[in-house]
Amino acid sequence: MMNLRFPFPGLALALLLQAPSAQAQLLPQAALDTVRTFRNLERALQQPDSVYRLDLSKQNLKAVPEAVRQFKNLNALDLGRNKLRVLPPWMNELQYMQEFSAGRNKFTEVPNAVCQWKHLKRLDMHRNRLEGLPACMGSLKQLFSLDLWSNDLGDFPEAISGMQGLRFMDLRAIQFSQAEMERIAALLPAVKIFFSQPCNCGD
Repeated sequence: MMNLRFPFPGLALALLLQAPSAQAQLLPQAALDTVRTFRNLERALQQPDSVYRLDLSKQNLKAVPEAVRQFKNLNALDLGRNKLRVLPPWMNELQYMQEFSAGRNKFTEVPNAVCQWKHLKRLDMHRNRLEGLPACMGSLKQLFSLDLWSNDLGDFPEAISGMQGLRFMDLRAIQFSQAEMERIAALLPAVKIFFSQPCNCGD
């Protein structure tokens, strides 16, 4: 019987990434860590099916460019250090999103699209103006790391206990009473949570 194994490590991955993409691809973590990061939107648009990781941070964006919608294979997106307040509804079409970073923007709530990304593993929304977490985040079963430090969070619904894959959550620089910290920790007993010192608020 013919041996179809590739003789060189990484060759199968290389062929996968170079092949024409008739359908979107969810990359394994090892592959996602090594693919090219596109930092120029115009260059990325020249080969949209090859864009798995896109960095549009520090570009003074007030809205996500609609051209991003063309990147059906997008697995990781960095929108940090912009002036974003919302995400467009079409972003829930990017169903292979595994890593999303939007730190240092002006979000007051977690965008609905985030809850639609069922493969999401890393979410970074530090230094925004988030006031609470939506209950729908409980559906993010694969989420592993959640960075929310320095927000205005006051609402942690019981439903977040559904984030069964979560292992790290950063809640530093947010004021919580000791009782609220204990409640959050009880909802997520398997998670290493980083808190600042408790305040006397709500006591």
